[in-house]
Amino acid sequence: LPTSLPTRHPTASPVNVPTKSPTATPTRHPTPFPTNSPTLPPTLPKSFAQYDPFVNAPRCPLFSASCDTGDELISGVGSQSEGGPEPNAPNTIDGCNDSSLSVFQRDESIERIRIKSMDGDIMTVGGEVEVELVVNTAMDTEDRSNAD
Repeated sequence: LPTSLPTRHPTASPVNVPTKSPTATPTRHPTPFPTNSPTLPPTLPKSFAQYDPFVNAPRCPLFSASCDTGDELISGVGSQSEGGPEPNAPNTIDGCNDSSLSVFQRDESIERIRIKSMDGDIMTVGGEVEVELVVNTAMDTEDRSNAD
């Protein structure tokens, strides 16, 4: 509302339009050196997946912009102790087990999964994400059978 009293701290140059949304408590002292562009929003912290026994696989925390299984959560092959058993094997929501003949770092395996939202905001259903996998590929498949 206009008043008949002058302001205590007038602006250097008047404006032709009123403020669209005035504040209840105006700033006492203007910023001496304002920036030309707004400050970037804070970045969200990195999130790490954890094993979820209800789905028998890693699960990312809610409200995260990225998620990473890290180096140990899914690294390994099945229950093989030679070279590295996979913690919480099989780490799949469909229960697809690794072959009992699989050899760590010789046969196919996914060793790490990183997921991040494309816009840097919290991942949402239907939102675009980038998925990065660290995989081992088979070195030799000549002696394989489809029995296991």
